[in-house]
Amino acid sequence: MVLTMADEISVLIQMAEILDAHGIDYMLTGSMALNVYANPRMTRDIDLVAILYLKDAARIESIFKPEHFYVSADAAREAVFHESSFNLIELTTMTKVDIMVRKRDAYRHLEFSRLRKVILRGKEVWVVTKEDLVISKLEWARESLSERQLEDVKNLLATGCDMDYLKSWASKLQLNDLLTRATA
Repeated sequence: MVLTMADEISVLIQMAEILDAHGIDYMLTGSMALNVYANPRMTRDIDLVAILYLKDAARIESIFKPEHFYVSADAAREAVFHESSFNLIELTTMTKVDIMVRKRDAYRHLEFSRLRKVILRGKEVWVVTKEDLVISKLEWARESLSERQLEDVKNLLATGCDMDYLKSWASKLQLNDLLTRATA
């Protein structure tokens, strides 16, 4: 099976509708969010950040029906407990969705307060702001030593960003060196 961007968008819309219906706040991040703001690039999955609690993890298999999704309630519970991530697979297209549990620090709360809504195929989807995506990609670059993340940052910066915001948070999160490297 060859997965297309259209398949991924369909799964994203389906995920947004499910999370909205169950009162779970989320935002699109990662490469699909990059595609909203800058030159698109192929991606292999959908990255979402969600505000999840243990009560949500306990009902994860009823939220994402097993006839449509593969998901582990145990993995979701562990992710909530450790503020990490888990994934699920949409079974029709075999699209992988990584769900990262929002961390409780001040920056991540601010990031969620700045979300923007985009319309995809007539449906509303919450997306991280461009600047907060830059910050996240800088953090991922630091953790993974990934040049791809830095290329994504350069791609985003080329479209224009609030540099004062980026410099302020890069300083607070100790990402100055990577931001400087991306702007060079």
